[in-house]
Amino acid sequence: MFVWDPFGFPRLYWKDGLGEDRMVEVVSKCGMNCGGCPWSPITRKDLPPEDFPAFAKRAKTILGFTPTKKPCLLCLTPEDKIPKDAKHWHANFRRGCRIRQCVTKAGIMNCAYCSRFPCDFEIQHAGTWTRETFEKRMGEPMSDEDYRTFVEPFEGVKRLEKIRATLSPNQIVDPIVEEPLKLKIVDFPENLPHSSNEIKEFKAVHSLLAGIKKSSLGLKDTDILPQQHRLKNRILHLIRFLWIFARYGKPKEENGGYLVVEAETYIENRKNETGLGTWTTVRDIVLKNLKKFGVRGELVELAEGWATPTMSLRKHGWEMNLSFDNKIGGLATLKALQEFAMKLDAKYGKRAHRYFKDADMRVLSET
Repeated sequence: MFVWDPFGFPRLYWKDGLGEDRMVEVVSKCGMNCGGCPWSPITRKDLPPEDFPAFAKRAKTILGFTPTKKPCLLCLTPEDKIPKDAKHWHANFRRGCRIRQCVTKAGIMNCAYCSRFPCDFEIQHAGTWTRETFEKRMGEPMSDEDYRTFVEPFEGVKRLEKIRATLSPNQIVDPIVEEPLKLKIVDFPENLPHSSNEIKEFKAVHSLLAGIKKSSLGLKDTDILPQQHRLKNRILHLIRFLWIFARYGKPKEENGGYLVVEAETYIENRKNETGLGTWTTVRDIVLKNLKKFGVRGELVELAEGWATPTMSLRKHGWEMNLSFDNKIGGLATLKALQEFAMKLDAKYGKRAHRYFKDADMRVLSET
């Protein structure tokens, strides 16, 4: 049963994944149970301070993240109630949360009221945190207590489906549609002082970078704010990944030719692209999407312990290879990519990546 509390927060009585009645819940914008989340002040209220270290350690073991000592401010907190000088990451995150912004723009309480529910963003954001997902990652069954404490609060889609079932058609509204994503792409320069073959190879590099920036990368619902933001981040991840190899890769001629980057070099040069430090992100998002453009990457394990239990890449124990398919020019285009990056670095130094991501190849006009 769906009810409202005296403060205007949506609360829900329902049966959990174990078929047992749950207590009244405070539901976040994306469907999480704020009353059970390890980051929530509601959860911390009855948790003795001396028990927090063990609680946080268990949360890290199961979820892969350690709850911060200072609890979350809750995305349900009105903007004018968040202290202007709030510095901890939860306040900044809640202000910048794309779902929070999307729901607020539409003038609704949470995603259950949206005609797009469940949109592609919501499915990937709140639909992947399930008991089955974490048991697979842990490699062993999870106790019912651990499930209730650390996983069930995050099963947002299930919770929002319960709310959606209580709504009438006139309570459901359309989301605010965003303008199409526009990312800067500089036109390929004319009259380059290079041979026709070299120009062909540089054009292939330009087409690769421009093609990535114009692509939806297979994402749906990219006309709404959260998914558009996800698309932009993924595009930037792909471009940064290519830059690392273009700038720091060591050429290898065997097996058709490829570039190789060592673990420490890779980690130190991913900059603020934090997702590139997680193997599952690199494998399932970066490499999977680059393959569609004729780019192939491979991680080579050199020693045990090359990644943490949560699959964060360490600075040792592995290396990564990158190659181009013949359909985009193979080794010749790969060499052109590296030559382009080297020229940018020689002229612009720390600003070189900015020109690289814009596919700005005017530097090739200089002799």
